[in-house]
Amino acid sequence: MPRLIPMTEKQRVALLTLPETEEEVVRYHSLDADDLAAIADTRTPETRLSYALQLCCLRHPGRHLRKGDVLPATMLDHIAEQIDVDAAVIAAFARRVQTRYEQLATIKCRHGFEELNHTVRAELAAWLEREAISLTDGRILTERLIVKMRERRIIIPGVSIIERMAATAMHNTDTNVAAEICSLLDNGQRKILDALISEKAHARQSKLSWLREPASRVSARGLLEILDKIDLVRVSRLNDLNIPEAYYLRLAQMAREGVRYTAQALKQMGTARRHATMVATLRELEATLTDAALSMFGALVGRANLRARKRLEETIAASAVQGRERLIRIAYVLEALAKTAKRGGDIVSAVTSVATLDVIEADANLILRTTKPGRPNVLSELAPEYRVFKQVGDRFLASFAFHGRTATSGLCAAMGMLVTLGGNWRKSLPVDVPLGHIEARWHRHVVAKGNIDRTYWELATYFAVSTALASGDLWVPLRAATTDRLHRRLQPRSVPLPYRARRYEVQRTARLSI
Repeated sequence: MPRLIPMTEKQRVALLTLPETEEEVVRYHSLDADDLAAIADTRTPETRLSYALQLCCLRHPGRHLRKGDVLPATMLDHIAEQIDVDAAVIAAFARRVQTRYEQLATIKCRHGFEELNHTVRAELAAWLEREAISLTDGRILTERLIVKMRERRIIIPGVSIIERMAATAMHNTDTNVAAEICSLLDNGQRKILDALISEKAHARQSKLSWLREPASRVSARGLLEILDKIDLVRVSRLNDLNIPEAYYLRLAQMAREGVRYTAQALKQMGTARRHATMVATLRELEATLTDAALSMFGALVGRANLRARKRLEETIAASAVQGRERLIRIAYVLEALAKTAKRGGDIVSAVTSVATLDVIEADANLILRTTKPGRPNVLSELAPEYRVFKQVGDRFLASFAFHGRTATSGLCAAMGMLVTLGGNWRKSLPVDVPLGHIEARWHRHVVAKGNIDRTYWELATYFAVSTALASGDLWVPLRAATTDRLHRRLQPRSVPLPYRARRYEVQRTARLSI
């Protein structure tokens, strides 16, 4: 169990430091009529000043004045001015130790301050555990404890004590949350979680390590591997657990820890802590893998577009460089064909005397490709990329529950049709195949001679899915508890420690020696 909250010494000292700025002094150390009446009951100027200093210090920062405390000049002058006493009498502050203790007893009795006894400590411990449920930063809990003690006028004994109280509450809450999450699992889910760290995906790699492995290069196989990982995570049904929303930040912290732990380290944990950490890790991992799958799909679309562009550029370059030679060769072929036909000779021999049939066929194909109706574009070279999307497209669409805006209803219908077809060309396209999502630039490729070109229709649909995902018109909703990103905004920010600028002007300060 941690004994202290991770803080620097500067942060630790600043928790209970005396106010130094004028704004802080006026806010915390202004005395009302009842305070002034109580101070007036003392006999001498130095006892009145010591009474006022003790009272103000117990209110803020909430502790006793200690031996060696340096009183800021702004604080000392402000308090002395209110009680109409010369600040110089601080030199005689609490000359008798008994006087100081008597004053403290009077202040506690008259102004309602109490010590941190066992009863109060137990109440604060219960309150701390309730507060710690939605926190992962012990400094925030420590600061809240200090504020709570000031509100209840509980005298703060020291930073180390409240640190231990906060650290104990954080530890106990962590243990309780892990136990409660573990209690939500059934026996089947526990066996699946244990199998992930005990069974091997490969010779020297556990299934958990394989799940956390970064995605491979952009390829159909890489996307299929990500989808396999998602299926393995979903088998455990961890997203069906009814985990209280207050635990989400704790889950996010456990997930960050679980990413670093090896399978051996997880085995050495207690059962409850191990299962809770794996629940958090796998729930977050599903969100991460989903992002990876969507990103990989978009990368496949981008790669297909780049390859098609490269083929188009090569075709245009070949057409420009070899165009004259090809045209001359075709002209010789036509000339030989015409002369032989007039004489009634062997046409095949005449043609092959100019060039082989393979060369002539290649020339004809290239001429047909570069002289298709319409302006040559990248889409005309996309057909060879269809094989990639045939392998993974339908499974990718079937793996997620896509949601979209009203304008994407046609696209969603086309996606459902692709899932039903499953890449099986034995199943023909329905008569009412949706075309509303097809962009205008695709139409001459998708609708050819009054018929639907299935290859280009599927490609156009997959490209439309990628575009809609990138623009936000289509998305994959994740449950609120599965991702740290959706709940990071719930994390309270630590109260920034005040920056105290160095004062270059000479100021009077007083060091207490009590």
